[in-house]
Amino acid sequence: MTVFRIACCCVVALLFCLSRDAVAHEGHDHGTSKKNGSAPVDAMQNTFEANGKSYVWKHRPDLGKQSEAMVAAAKGGLHNNADRDSSTGEIVTVVAKHGLVTLDPEMKEWTLVEGQDPLFAAGMNAHGTDCFMIEDQSYWAFSSTNTGSVVVSQRGKVIAQLTQPKGDEFDNPTVNAYFAAGGRFTPCDVVYLPVAKRLVVVIGYAPGDFALSAEIRDGKWQWGGPAWGGKEQVGGVFSTAHGVQVATEAGQEIVEVASRSHGRVFAFTSSGAQIKMPGADAKYYLDLPKGSTPCNISHIGSSMFLPLLNPLASTKGLAPLLVMDGGKPSGMLVPATYETLGYMHHMHGFCPVERDGTLYGVVLSWPNGRENAAGKRNDGQIAIFEAVEQK
Repeated sequence: MTVFRIACCCVVALLFCLSRDAVAHEGHDHGTSKKNGSAPVDAMQNTFEANGKSYVWKHRPDLGKQSEAMVAAAKGGLHNNADRDSSTGEIVTVVAKHGLVTLDPEMKEWTLVEGQDPLFAAGMNAHGTDCFMIEDQSYWAFSSTNTGSVVVSQRGKVIAQLTQPKGDEFDNPTVNAYFAAGGRFTPCDVVYLPVAKRLVVVIGYAPGDFALSAEIRDGKWQWGGPAWGGKEQVGGVFSTAHGVQVATEAGQEIVEVASRSHGRVFAFTSSGAQIKMPGADAKYYLDLPKGSTPCNISHIGSSMFLPLLNPLASTKGLAPLLVMDGGKPSGMLVPATYETLGYMHHMHGFCPVERDGTLYGVVLSWPNGRENAAGKRNDGQIAIFEAVEQK
């Protein structure tokens, strides 16, 4: 196993000194960053530290205007993540029973993509979302837990759909046997590895709890290649592998997996060999604060952003976005503490955006139907925040 260290990331003017291309979702470089020690998490509400500076999260209700139809659809079905298209600057997601939507580069308004395939409005969600480039062409991939499929598209045109594997596609006999026996397939998240030229999909809602690969073979996206992981209780490392992201270290691609149920983040090579997660101490994985339930992973500079499905002990029943730096908590954002956002009880997705030297965050919350049925209203909502430096 390879043990790697965090080395210094340059950060963009006024905030993280990263160029626009450097923060593209295709990958990020780990860097040495100031370790923030073990400051109590409850002292970090709606603030965070990065690059030796302190920031406060400011809600921007003037950004991200939504149509009445989009708001209505999100209330009952926003079980999503979003990502940024590096070629256009748009933020992309799918709202179930509404369709494929984009937020313009100025982050003013969400709109439906014209000419999109009817598939997008027929009930699928964007539980996981990844925008990536292949030979200067932009692609949007979505893992839909609603439909049990991974959809690869070009601006609303469906290029491929990956569904239940048959059980003879992967390099791992255990994974093949699982699917040959009819094992459940529930794609939670997807990411493209630009060096390995393959997709990685995690299926944390399934008893298998694996990370799977898909590659272009004979001109078509097909399952195949490395597969790894497995449920912790039966010899694997995961307990609900829910989010997946790609990073780079000295040219090597690192696959990061958020294992939700036990609050850990793991790191692997593109072929599935476990390596030490940046910021981890004696353990190979990154242990998050007690009670953390990470849904997805995103980065800008040295900061890692983890939307948590459930509250921490210090957040008084409201789930936060946890910010990590150098493997330590550096702050958080609790959207439901802001005016008009009181229904955002569960964080599911987060898309960081650097624009004109300022960091913004697009936050997506999940509606818990059981809470609504019990009279504790909890809608699926999207909100945009700006990171404002504290002088």
